[in-house]
Amino acid sequence: MLWTGISLLMFIPVPIHVYPIVMLDQAKRSKVRSWYLIGWVLLLFELSLFGSFVYFFGSMNTGMLFTLGASTVSYVIGNGLLFNRAQSYLQRLEIRELRPLDWIPSIRSQRKLALLESSKITPQLFANSLLFWKKEIQNKKIQNNLDRIIRLFQLIEKNDSLETEKFLIRHSTLIQVLKKYDELDKSELNNDMTAQSKRRLSKVVAQSALAIEQEATNLFEAGILELSAESDAYLASLKNRKLLKD
Repeated sequence: MLWTGISLLMFIPVPIHVYPIVMLDQAKRSKVRSWYLIGWVLLLFELSLFGSFVYFFGSMNTGMLFTLGASTVSYVIGNGLLFNRAQSYLQRLEIRELRPLDWIPSIRSQRKLALLESSKITPQLFANSLLFWKKEIQNKKIQNNLDRIIRLFQLIEKNDSLETEKFLIRHSTLIQVLKKYDELDKSELNNDMTAQSKRRLSKVVAQSALAIEQEATNLFEAGILELSAESDAYLASLKNRKLLKD
């Protein structure tokens, strides 16, 4: 966002306005094709204005006035686009911190995809799925780990919607792990490969519980999760296990 501010300050082109370059850089970082296309179009437009300025330099005729006017309009529109997409750009960067970005046609298409994904996995659906698999899977270790995960997820969901979205992005695949374990458990295949696969999946659930516990610890230490009656018992357990400082 530093270069967005610099682009706004550079009203006088030297030799062109900076905003098309900022657009191309943001498009590359956020992987939005429509931004890339618009950036190239406006960069070519700015270069043509520079060529027109050189051609009419030294004379204040209609051509020069048109060039100066078009340059001003270009500055206003270009920087307006930068500021208009600032929130979407920062959201894409935040997602990039959680997982690798794929190129998307436009931000609108990303929102449609997000709506489609949200119809598949929502906070309520995630919590319900965990409760379902806890009852379905007859494995005490997995059940205990799911208890911890459910409790932590509920704490995060009640305190911060943004952290809840991040949580779902990181851990929604846990549902597939539990589903696969249940399929193996009910397959009645008593061989070494099946037993090894079940142990590996059970270990994934345990590692997920530890990772989520560490995330919750970090949120407590950062003050993002507020202390409440519901979290006191869990907080005490973290301190007893020396996962959280007094």
